[in-house]
Amino acid sequence: MIRKILVTGFEPFDRDTTNPSGDFIDWMSKRNKHPDREVQGIILPVIFEGAFLKFKTVYDDFCPDIVILTGLAKNRVQLTIERIGINWVDARIPDNDGVTLKAQKINEEGPDGLFTTVSIEEVMKISDSAGVPVKLSTSAGEYVCNDLLYKTLCYVKEKKTPTTFIHIPGAENYDGIYLALEAVVNGL
Repeated sequence: MIRKILVTGFEPFDRDTTNPSGDFIDWMSKRNKHPDREVQGIILPVIFEGAFLKFKTVYDDFCPDIVILTGLAKNRVQLTIERIGINWVDARIPDNDGVTLKAQKINEEGPDGLFTTVSIEEVMKISDSAGVPVKLSTSAGEYVCNDLLYKTLCYVKEKKTPTTFIHIPGAENYDGIYLALEAVVNGL
């Protein structure tokens, strides 16, 4: 049986000209050809409403067995796997549509947080064996990354699709990071 894996990244934001999470999707699509899995990568807009809507459309069409969301955390120094999507946004900068959501719940009726459903230990072990250690993070922040993670975890909960979010750090060279992410995609 062919496993279907959906991997997301983001377009540039905050006046940057590139986003390594979106660049990873392009990099991976040129390399990742395996007979036992079908990997679909999508680059999402850095827009509070638009990111999840695009994800949902692709998710519904593709029907993946696993979801790996990625984003950029410029101030971090290593890959970080997110443990929880929190029901909260408090953006310090506007999204790419100029919207700044401040101090509010994502879903008034939803739980305060939802745990990711891919084994954190497995992701850390795969990345470590690829030579790139992963740090654990308690939440994906309060911006579009967290908004996407929380909405995704709510949406895939009934379908029981294993889902994780990995933040890519700011770095000079992404070769090793991309190889570690590719190992995670191939190893889950």
